[in-house]
Amino acid sequence: MSKVTRPFLATLPKLPHPELWSTLFKGSRARGQLRVSVMTEEAADMATKEMNIANNRDKTIVELFPGPGQWTRSMALGGAKKILAVENGDTYMDSLKVGILELEQASQDTIKVLPLNPADPYDEILDPSKNMLPGVEPQPWDHVHTGLTLVGSIPNSTFGERVLHELLLASIDRMGIFTLGRVEMYMFCYKDAVNRLVAAPGTPSRNRITLMAEAAADITPLMRPGLAHFHLPYDYQLLRLVPHEKPKIETSMEVMDFCLRSLFTNKSHSLNKVIKLLGPGADILLGRLSFDHNIKVKHLTLEQLNEVALKFEQWPLRPTVLYDDMIMHESKRRK
Repeated sequence: MSKVTRPFLATLPKLPHPELWSTLFKGSRARGQLRVSVMTEEAADMATKEMNIANNRDKTIVELFPGPGQWTRSMALGGAKKILAVENGDTYMDSLKVGILELEQASQDTIKVLPLNPADPYDEILDPSKNMLPGVEPQPWDHVHTGLTLVGSIPNSTFGERVLHELLLASIDRMGIFTLGRVEMYMFCYKDAVNRLVAAPGTPSRNRITLMAEAAADITPLMRPGLAHFHLPYDYQLLRLVPHEKPKIETSMEVMDFCLRSLFTNKSHSLNKVIKLLGPGADILLGRLSFDHNIKVKHLTLEQLNEVALKFEQWPLRPTVLYDDMIMHESKRRK
């Protein structure tokens, strides 16, 4: 960041006092729209410190779901080279004129607000003709990208968790933002979503998303400021997610996802009872496994699930159209 820009950013306007947010920023508690944003300067500055921007001032940030922009402001003041704030929330846009849009106008182009869908803005952001990421070049996958970071405040909803899950899958396939390299992520997420992402084998929260996350990235819970630091007041925690140099999946993504979806429909049952959901005759795979197949599905490690998926992929009689077969099984269970 230039010597001219730094003092100018020091004059960025403060956002309204947190006591006024419920009046000024009309969020929605409707299902699927539980947008939660960092509200206090204290929490925003703590998160920015965790990102270590001060020691890497050539960093471009893509921020998903910035809300009024408290974290955006902190990252700009903390030394980010450029911030692309991706926000299209209908419930926010009018009220954001006293928040993030004002920050954009005052930031001398350090902050740019993009009215795009935060769930999938990457075609637009990566379009060479738009030049939205000046100076950001693709980097080899053997190290974490030094000039680009993805951050966000994930909605407290199934939609929000789906956005995060799709990011993890994209990192495995090196799609979207990950076409530029091994981009680290800092995400504020609701505590229950965090518990599901990092749940240990045998714990109630462990599900197929846990396994896909474990296969895709190193996930480290960082700070948990408390409800009073967020609008709306939910218990959110900051995660650091760094894609693995090599994903911990030994089969195709399609096969692994099919196995996880099938087996975790009855995660409290033993594998030898549930494996038939992979297809007629799939119990023949049990004799090919190196571990005790009496184990309950929820106790399976990623290594054991990789073994199941690999044996399934090598099975000559496995279903050839996996997801049509899954739909048929789910329809039978509902009946």
